[in-house]
Amino acid sequence: MTRAAAARRAAGRAVPLIRPAGHVLIAVATVFLCTSLWSLFQAGRGADNEHAAARDELTRAAVQHITLLNSIDPKRAELDLAHWLRVATGPFHDALEADMPAARQKFAKQTAPSHGKITALAVTEFDRSAGTATVIASVRIFTEGTGEDGRRTEQRKRYEVGMQRVGGAWKVSELRPLAPGGKPAEGSGP
Repeated sequence: MTRAAAARRAAGRAVPLIRPAGHVLIAVATVFLCTSLWSLFQAGRGADNEHAAARDELTRAAVQHITLLNSIDPKRAELDLAHWLRVATGPFHDALEADMPAARQKFAKQTAPSHGKITALAVTEFDRSAGTATVIASVRIFTEGTGEDGRRTEQRKRYEVGMQRVGGAWKVSELRPLAPGGKPAEGSGP
């Protein structure tokens, strides 16, 4: 302790713990720390987050479209079939369109609505820059009961689904049924 500090202490005055230069140093260190933390926070919100957000968008679209393609209400079959075409693209869209007369006949005989529900979905390939992806999905299809017993039926299906970004929206470009074990089902085409 210096003589001046000892004299001030003896006189009853407190010795300042930090000199004015110390205040400036603390302020600069605080600003540096806050700037560093902000930069670190922003770095965590970069390309990885954009990739994750795009993948989440793909997942939401895949769930909606696969559910839609596994649901039909005979009372509004024309509207449901139009929705099927709206979520399809490429050769898959063309195949659906070519199959519409047969689909109309099939659903004219159906009396109860069927509703698909995704039980599991995984993105297996995702190329954000090319706008293509592949997902696998497990679907339960419930058909409401009709007739005397009125029992509800259930089917389980698995698909490998090609997705393609068209005009800013994800659409189904391919829908292949999978056999147990994850292999394409016999007779399933492209």
